[in-house]
Amino acid sequence: MALKVIKKYTTKLDSKKRMTIKGPGYEYYQVNIFDDGNILLEPKVLVDAHEVSVNTLNMMDKSIRNMKKGNVSKPVDFKKYLSVKD
Repeated sequence: MALKVIKKYTTKLDSKKRMTIKGPGYEYYQVNIFDDGNILLEPKVLVDAHEVSVNTLNMMDKSIRNMKKGNVSKPVDFKKYLSVKD
């Protein structure tokens, strides 16, 4: 299904090389700049760190410590997932 354009306008960079988005729906965007000059903005909703459980934060800290020590698993081979047929 093709995406429907709901707003289209021309903008330009200001003196500080910034661009204005008129009526943005989100506060944060991921910017993807492609080698052909296209720019894709993907809206992002960031999670407040206080919303992540203490247990999850502890597991993340432990994982980082293990990674720094070199205590990691073998790389996962995703090739078998790329051959999924339509």
